[in-house]
Amino acid sequence: MRNILCETFGIQYPILQGPMAWASDSPLAAAVSNAGGLGIMGIGFAPADIFESEIKKAKRLTAKPFGLNIITCIPGAEQLLEIAIRERVAVVEIETFPAFFHTLPEYVGSLKAAGIVTIGKVASVEEALVYEKAGVDILSVKGSDGGGHIFGFTGTFSLIPQVVDAVRIPVVNSSGVADGRGIAASFMLGAVGVEIGSRFLLAHECPVHGNYKEAVLKAKEGDTVLTGASVGDAVRGLKNGLADRVLKIEKDNTPEEATDLIQGICRGALRKAAVEGDIEFEGSVIVGQNVGLLSRHESAADIMEELIRDYTALLKKADLFLA
Repeated sequence: MRNILCETFGIQYPILQGPMAWASDSPLAAAVSNAGGLGIMGIGFAPADIFESEIKKAKRLTAKPFGLNIITCIPGAEQLLEIAIRERVAVVEIETFPAFFHTLPEYVGSLKAAGIVTIGKVASVEEALVYEKAGVDILSVKGSDGGGHIFGFTGTFSLIPQVVDAVRIPVVNSSGVADGRGIAASFMLGAVGVEIGSRFLLAHECPVHGNYKEAVLKAKEGDTVLTGASVGDAVRGLKNGLADRVLKIEKDNTPEEATDLIQGICRGALRKAAVEGDIEFEGSVIVGQNVGLLSRHESAADIMEELIRDYTALLKKADLFLA
């Protein structure tokens, strides 16, 4: 399939595998790229030596384009930028906290000067305009139903067309998609492609702990919860003991008091779940509201094959919905 996303990235299908800390490293990203999509490593929090090592591993695993994320507010992000440019990574997804929006033009400018395609991760029309002004090539738009950090509170179905109408650059839907129906719907909303995270948590190549995968597999619709919204650091994940404690802290304290308490009990929580397998007491199991659609373990190639087959079949039948 040819569209602007495929042409820009040099890929076969407009499907991106979203960057997920502790969950999308070189084997997963390379497998998605080899299957015709764009794998993006979630290594923006990694130390510089691991960051560089994962890039080199990905190059050994695939000759296709792949990407990674850089978070400009993270200490050492400048060094990661230098490595990404030196290693000539094809695509970099840029994200940051609002207080660091002023850093975006420098990062984006440096990447584009090196011939690297840039994606801006946004969660609102306001953020989309900031990233567009900073010069990114493509926007990855995440609604409030997505997993992980949530910086906006508009759902995907309402958010995507509003962003599409507000900007002049291509938009990718990066939340709520787990199957071909979600991809087809994203096109109808005005997106030129999709970025999928949660579905790939159950890929064989995804390195998260088996306990994490089983928790995702067993979860049903309604089993996620948004914590930290009252302190400006909302995160969506599965309901568990840690989430219950965070919500209680938010209820019993002022936002100022709650911030320090939440940071204290949540520091390293994703690693505890994804690496150590603590999915109940101290770990955070990050996943989107589409968790009820995640029903089996598969290889990344099989996931891609199913996504491609299902959305193309749906689009071929689109005229059946015309009066």
